[in-house]
Amino acid sequence: MDKQKEQAVLTIVELLKKEQAAERAKEYENQLLEMLGEQEREEITEVLDGRKLPSLLSDTIAKRIFSADSHRERLEYLLKNVVQDDSIEVEGSYTNEGFMQSKNSKKVIFDEPARLKDGRHSDTEFQITLQEYILRRAELYASDMLMFSYSVEEGQKKSEVSYSNTAGVLLVVLMKNSSKEFKRFNETSDRYIHRFTKRTADSGLSFHSMMTMVFVQLDECLKQFREGRNGEHDNDGNSLDELQTLLSLVADINDEKVLKTAKDNKFMRDIIAEVKELSENKELPV
Repeated sequence: MDKQKEQAVLTIVELLKKEQAAERAKEYENQLLEMLGEQEREEITEVLDGRKLPSLLSDTIAKRIFSADSHRERLEYLLKNVVQDDSIEVEGSYTNEGFMQSKNSKKVIFDEPARLKDGRHSDTEFQITLQEYILRRAELYASDMLMFSYSVEEGQKKSEVSYSNTAGVLLVVLMKNSSKEFKRFNETSDRYIHRFTKRTADSGLSFHSMMTMVFVQLDECLKQFREGRNGEHDNDGNSLDELQTLLSLVADINDEKVLKTAKDNKFMRDIIAEVKELSENKELPV
């Protein structure tokens, strides 16, 4: 066989391999879709067909859009406004694996861990699935991060780390579906951002905890956005409308009213454009 014919055969073989791989991928895709509920299956199909954008709460998308390294300005904006603390500055990411105290410890995996310039560790959790135990889970995650803060890093001496100079931790949980504790609270309140910063004894004595935990009810936020009201305000009493729009975008990036408002803001417009670009990359899981 001459070189030209040999090359032609090799080309055909490669094309057949690619075709077989595509068929297998499609088969796996169909099998995975069959494992999902009807609504979930429809949502994923719409994303794969390009009819909808993937959720900002999906693991892959969230980690790209709010990366502590490549998009620290976005994560910083989110943390500053959700916590209502203008002093927050993101330095970069750190390991997404929790502190293993023994070989039998259960491993904690953080969604978007970040080191803050004031020495604190933070984690932003993007929670799609309803978890009735979310408050307990958050305490475990925050406690795990606190052990990081009390640990000696490379180049440090043990004597340099003490109770008095250990930085605190910040955990932000963005919940697509509120658990029953939060829903009961909304029967009498419009608040959808809950900041836990203190511990209070039955005697009334309180102290600032080293663990700041913030829970955001995205479903309640989106509901209020659609109804044209906002239960969240800054320390001066101003309505946090821009933050509400961003959180509503995280809750449902395909909501027409949310998209219309978000596209008037360059910060959010860039997020939408990047999500669209990522969704067009068929090799990227959504």
